[in-house]
This record gives sequence, C-alpha cells and structure tokens, in this order.
Amino acid sequence: MAILKKVKKCSHCGAILQSEDKEALGYIDALVLKRYPDGVLLCNNCFEEEKKVTNEIILNDEFKSVLKTIRDTHATVVYVIDLFSFEGGFPSEVTTLLNDVDVIAVGNKRDLIPKDVDDNELISYLRHRLKMAGLKVNDIVLTSSSKNYNIELLTEKIQDIAKGDVYFVGSATSGRSALIFEILKNYKNYTDQYIITYNFPETTLSGFKIPLSKTNAIYEVPGFPISNSLLGILDKPLSNYIVPKKEVEARKVTLSDKVSLAFGGLCFIQQLNEGKTPLSCYLSDKIQIKTKRGDPIKFFKSVLKNGTQENTSFKFRDLALFDVYDFEITETGERDVGILGLGWFQFSGNNQKIRIFVPKGVYVYTTRAKLKNVK
Repeated sequence: MAILKKVKKCSHCGAILQSEDKEALGYIDALVLKRYPDGVLLCNNCFEEEKKVTNEIILNDEFKSVLKTIRDTHATVVYVIDLFSFEGGFPSEVTTLLNDVDVIAVGNKRDLIPKDVDDNELISYLRHRLKMAGLKVNDIVLTSSSKNYNIELLTEKIQDIAKGDVYFVGSATSGRSALIFEILKNYKNYTDQYIITYNFPETTLSGFKIPLSKTNAIYEVPGFPISNSLLGILDKPLSNYIVPKKEVEARKVTLSDKVSLAFGGLCFIQQLNEGKTPLSCYLSDKIQIKTKRGDPIKFFKSVLKNGTQENTSFKFRDLALFDVYDFEITETGERDVGILGLGWFQFSGNNQKIRIFVPKGVYVYTTRAKLKNVK
C-alpha cells in the first residue's frame, strides 16, 4: 500500500526542507522540524533574513550627516516619539548616533492614549525603553499638540536644559512640526533674526530655524522614515484612515482555537492551541474587527476578496502577500502583541501560541503591556 505524505517546504523561498546537508538548499535544523511539526517553517537561510525584519530603518547619508553634526556640536535634542506608534520611535541607527547627546524626550499624542493610564506610569515606561535604546535622557514630557497639552511645560524644559542649539528629531509620524507650531504660538523673538526655512549644509534636507538668542536656535530635523510600518507601505488615503483621530478605547474580543480574528484586511490572527484568550484591541475605531468560527484561511481569504476600500489595501488582496509570524507566549502577566502603524492587542500571557498575518515587511513585536494600569 502506498503512503502519501506532504512534503514540508520553506514558507518564504519555497525550498523543500531537509536536515542532512547544511550547504544545500532548504536546510533546517532537525530539532526545529521535530519541535514544530505543524508550524510555519523557514529554512535556515530565510530565518536569518527574517531576523533582520526588526524595528530598523536605513538612514540615508544626508540624515546621518545631520545627526553627526548634532553629536559633534553637543547640541540638545528634543526627541519626539509618537505614543501610538511607539515601537517605531527609536530605531538603533538613530539612537546610536545620538547616544552621547543630551535629550529631552517627548511622548507626543498623549490624547490618543486612554485617560485611565497614569502619566507617571507612562513616563516610567518611556524612560525604561529609552534607557534600553541607549539614549541619555535629561527629562521626559508628555504632550499633545492637538490638545495643547504640556506645550508650555515643554518650552520651559527647553529653556532650562538647553545650553546651545536645539534640534527636534523624530519619526515622520511623530508630530514634530505640529509641536513646533504650538510652541510658536507663545514664542517671543528677542533677537533681530527671523524664523526661516533652513537648509542643512551639504544636504537637500530642510526645516524651520527658530532663533533662541543671537547665537542659538531651534532646528526642525526632517522626520526619519519608518519603512517597516504599515503606514509606510499603504496608500496615503488608507494610511490616514487607520491613524486614530481621538482617544483609542479598548475594544474587547475573544480569540480561541475555534474563532479567528480579522482587523480589516490588514491583519489576521488565529490561536493554535486550545483555550480562549480575551484581547483588548487598541487601534483606530475605523478599523473593522471581524470574528469567524471554522477554517481561518478561508475566512481570511474571504475578507480580502470582499473587503472595503477603507479597510483593505489593493496592494495586499492576496494572502500570499502577507508575512506569517508564530508567537509562543511563555511569559505570564499582561502582554502586548503589536503591528507597527496599526496598533496593538493586550492580553494575559498563558502559554498561548498565536499566529499573525501582516502585509510583507511590517514589523510585529511582543512586549510587556504598556497600558497595564488601564482600569
């Protein structure tokens, strides 16, 4: 009697997986095959490439030149971080160039984070993450340019701490320009110089230059791109649609081995082990959350085929264009799993095995819960 057995292939390059020849195509450690017989598997070569899909960006030489000028002149940096797209705030190529610079950290878009979250807890979390990123932080301020929250406090911190020039640095979504506009509403120019658009020497980069004194100024540095954010790969109308415009309230759903979740046509989640996992979902209220019992792949394909323009990208209407990540949650306590640019999901760790589908190249992460004190 013939025996039919499905051949395992690398989910990225398609090579047939084998554990005999390390130099041959499709090599994978035998222990991995044994441990994850039903998992989404990558050959060793593709696994090494996938490890590079982290919260990193590639800066062009012009941007590096500006950051080196900041470091060499011992200027003060106002480092603006988008609290909603938090994980995209401090890629290592930026923080490494600024690791010996005085920094005033700004957690911006405070209005998007639930009011229940204590500011001191949020500052504590931000301080921890910045320390891990290697930044020397003098002070931290939470702000909201749309609500005029702590703008005056930030201005005072700049005046107290800065001894020379001040550079506003942050990602393209951080809200640096909006913060500067709010600061300018109460700005008093005691010099004979004008606010101008400044071209950084030997680059094509430009931003505002605001005189603080006859010898010192505030410079707006163009935002660094976040190429591994969902916001960086979607069409602009859809990107604007998924960015929340008001306080993000947790939406409660339950994930299980029998019920899968779709977040528009931009993210799909299934649970591989038995049991239920209540999720608190923090994302724009414009994103539809759908649940479905039964075959998850059929469900996900159906969502992509029938999705609306507001919730589905025409660039990603085929599940083959999605990366797949398996998370085995071994930690206990409150955890986050997030998709950069879309939002995150908070839950209690209980040895879950969770599979997430996201458009190719988008950064997916897991951390301890940011909003652990939300009531």
